[in-house]
Amino acid sequence: MNVFLTGGAGFVGSHLLRRLLSDGHKVRVLVRRLGALSGPSGVIDEVDGDVSSANLEMLMTGCDAVINLVGIIYERGNSTFEAVHHRGTRNLVKAAQQSGVRRFIQMSALGARPQLASAYHLTKFAGEEEVRASGVPFVILRPSLIFGPGSAFLRQMAEVMRAVPFFRPVAGTGEYLFRPVHVSDVVECFAQSLTNAATTGKTIDLVGGEELTLNQITHELADCMNVRKKVLHIPLPFMKLAASVFSLLPVKPPVTNTQLRMLQEGSTSDPEQMKTVFNIEPIGFRAGLRRDLCPG
Repeated sequence: MNVFLTGGAGFVGSHLLRRLLSDGHKVRVLVRRLGALSGPSGVIDEVDGDVSSANLEMLMTGCDAVINLVGIIYERGNSTFEAVHHRGTRNLVKAAQQSGVRRFIQMSALGARPQLASAYHLTKFAGEEEVRASGVPFVILRPSLIFGPGSAFLRQMAEVMRAVPFFRPVAGTGEYLFRPVHVSDVVECFAQSLTNAATTGKTIDLVGGEELTLNQITHELADCMNVRKKVLHIPLPFMKLAASVFSLLPVKPPVTNTQLRMLQEGSTSDPEQMKTVFNIEPIGFRAGLRRDLCPG
């Protein structure tokens, strides 16, 4: 297939791009900077732009499917959740309709919903609704926290564990529940969604093989890294105050109030639909961590 891919230079996108090429697809990747990717000549086609570009229809011409992985966790300037998750998806959907794309695969997020949610989840849901209303055959995938080689989620936790002297900080009570999903399982689901008829018109949660608390996740990572520091639980009100202060400064904040809200909610779901539709047994966090970061 000829696949139009957004977010191909990101964490999931870089893994998925390799898989798509391995499966024999030709991939046209929307990039902000030409030359950002490497691959076989004539198979990867970089095109300059982003999800706000006015010429998306032209860039998408000749493609059979769109895979939209674009998402942000920090808002900066004009790159807001609304602009990227909602309006950006709407732009891609309109271009897909006009260029005759036959399949649209959207990366959303576990917890996306229309109300009583963070701006991140509200705009992810709004993007989903644009896809559902498009008339283009679609698949919407909602991953939990994604881990694996190159994971910012694990890298950030590891950096904090190493940097803070004497203690290993954990946010709040640490009892929030998660089912982290390995990037290889996420890639498998996206790759299958191009041709798996059982996925058409469905919204599917992507989760890992085991449910853990934040305390358990950080313990496993610390054990893997051989970090032997006493746990210090940081009260969430203090963290929210610090996040509010950082939001006023011209620097990238270590954590935002949006992230803290999502942390409190956790990120877990029943894996049965994912297992049935994609015929996979998702890897658990402990097994994936040891395979990637501390083998043997």
